[in-house]
Amino acid sequence: MTQESPVRLRSIRNADSESLYRWVNDPALARFSAPYRPVHEPAHEEWLRALAGDRSKVAFAIEEAETGRLVGMVQLVDIHDTHRNAEMRIRIGDPDARGRGFGSAALRLLLDHAWRDLGLHRVYAYVFDTNERAIASYERVGFEQEGRLRDAAYIDGAWCDVLVVAALAPDPG
Repeated sequence: MTQESPVRLRSIRNADSESLYRWVNDPALARFSAPYRPVHEPAHEEWLRALAGDRSKVAFAIEEAETGRLVGMVQLVDIHDTHRNAEMRIRIGDPDARGRGFGSAALRLLLDHAWRDLGLHRVYAYVFDTNERAIASYERVGFEQEGRLRDAAYIDGAWCDVLVVAALAPDPG
């Protein structure tokens, strides 16, 4: 018997724009994955418009299955058709949704999409070594550490390492 996922992935809607804009401009949230730089509204609107026509990216809204509430987003970027790989990025933006397994559940759904629908072989991510919650989530769904980029990010006045993690498609045999 399979357990029902606590989240669903769906296409990003125009109505999601306000939440996505707020989350990308939250300095505390941004620092989990990048140095903080404010994103101005015209740039955000252009990013949202460009998603639809960019075959090198696929982005999903993450919504809580029980309520339909938008809790985050997950995307595959730099999709490479020849090498059959892509970089994964995820953000659980709603503070009430963090620590509830929504990120891991969304990653399972995204990996299923990557393997089954996109025919990818490898999905990778970069994660700060200080982001223990993300690392644990990635490991739960099958990502393994492939490398460490020493002192690769300068966040809040301190250097941190960036880990390279990846998951490979299951062997069909």
